[in-house]
Amino acid sequence: MIGISAAFSFGYLFELLFSFGGIEPNVSQPIAVRFLIVLFSVFSGVGIIFFYRWLLSFINKGDGSSRITFKEIHRATPLIISAVLLCMIIVTPIRLKVYETEINVELRIKQQEKLAELNKSSTKRFQYDIDLIDADLLKIETDRSILIDRQKVAEKEYIDQLQGRAGNAGYGPRAKQLEMLKKEMIASVESFDVKTKVQVETLRNQRQKKLEELDYELNITNLEQAHNLESFMTRLKIMSTFENVSSFLFFIIMIFFLIGPMYLKMMISNSQSADSQ
Repeated sequence: MIGISAAFSFGYLFELLFSFGGIEPNVSQPIAVRFLIVLFSVFSGVGIIFFYRWLLSFINKGDGSSRITFKEIHRATPLIISAVLLCMIIVTPIRLKVYETEINVELRIKQQEKLAELNKSSTKRFQYDIDLIDADLLKIETDRSILIDRQKVAEKEYIDQLQGRAGNAGYGPRAKQLEMLKKEMIASVESFDVKTKVQVETLRNQRQKKLEELDYELNITNLEQAHNLESFMTRLKIMSTFENVSSFLFFIIMIFFLIGPMYLKMMISNSQSADSQ
């Protein structure tokens, strides 16, 4: 019983610690991985059996009485404590396996909450930089729109003058003045475009870079940080919230299987000592 429980327990522990088991179900595991799990489980079970027999070997003959005295119990206390610790080591992964579904559900919730928190923080941080860039682009676009509006007004006044809607029709002195004004407005727009071309391209590149960095952080970095919640210690913390009478009874049963042989050997040792006297 002890060897089988230890083999199963340490096999599942091996699977957890080396990330072969996780929240997402394993559709198929490599044969090498399965072989390692089985091999580790077998060696663990055999090792625990030999270790437990080694603990039993420290129980010597009794003090000559047919009863187990306090002195004998005190002398066996380190062995009993070792057995209890061994029981905890064996039982813990088994309890993790028993509550695996509940733990996975809780882990999924925690990961989603963590991911939402990280994404909110990332979006807020990058959006601030993007808003600053957008403000600079908007200012440039607003200044250019003002120049464009002036150009359109100058072109309209020139056309109205040529067509007689504003004064005498024809290409007179006033029309020449309006034509010069129109050319100046066109030149100012072209000059503004040349002047701000590098700045606009730089701002647009910076904006695109920020969007790419935000996308990478949302879909790669934050996902990895949320996935890091999948750990042995996190599972232990979650499992502690599922404690109930059944898990306590299972622990007591395992204690019985470990402490029982020690108690039995102490009784046999006392009986043999009493018979020899």
